[in-house]
Amino acid sequence: MTARTGASMEDFAPIERVSVAEQVARNLLDLIRSGSVRPGQQLPTERDLAATLQVSRPSVREALRGLQILGVVKVRQGGGVFVSSLEAAEILAPLQMLITLTEENFEALHESRVVVEGAMGRRLAEKVDTGTIVRLTKMAEIQKGLIRNPVAFRVSDMEFHRTLGAALDNPFLERISEALYFLGNEYRKIAWETPGVLARSVEDHVQIIAALETRDAAGIEAAMVQHMRSVHETTRAAMVAKGEADE
Repeated sequence: MTARTGASMEDFAPIERVSVAEQVARNLLDLIRSGSVRPGQQLPTERDLAATLQVSRPSVREALRGLQILGVVKVRQGGGVFVSSLEAAEILAPLQMLITLTEENFEALHESRVVVEGAMGRRLAEKVDTGTIVRLTKMAEIQKGLIRNPVAFRVSDMEFHRTLGAALDNPFLERISEALYFLGNEYRKIAWETPGVLARSVEDHVQIIAALETRDAAGIEAAMVQHMRSVHETTRAAMVAKGEADE
């Protein structure tokens, strides 16, 4: 009898398939963990979430039920789902990055996002498919109607960037991009409340989609980088305005 020298296929557990409801729950959990929505703040309606995330209402309902059981959200009498606690969200999910965003390293974050998102743009020229472009186009159309609803827009914005990351077919780049996105939300949420900022984001998203349709690497890179510059400029302006108001 010979000794085994390596792992066989029997040693590997089957890859778990994640349900749509679980994906929705994870997306909402990440949104809460990032600080985009705060304790006591109301989430978009079940109907709006389903339309924004392009999933069925039963999937959203199941996701919200699970988050309610975990104590992350609560349903108030008379309707409405509200964030109840950040503690459960922080315990249930791992830390995205062991870096705390401060005003001192805010510029470094912007530089990192420009580098990563630019590289993503060039890769997307080879990887993005028609189905993904159609999905992104639908999101951008929905976002045009959300520019006066910052919370709902954050849900859609997160899904937009996640869809871009998923199209890369590179789990490392996808996770790095996602981590940088969430890291910046601490200050970005200030800008989201500023008039005109959400409309500018939608315009950037439309330009990214137009570039993706051409499959031109340089054009997609330029559109992605321009969006990062818009995010940086509007977030920096909101930070300065808040600082002056606090003085």
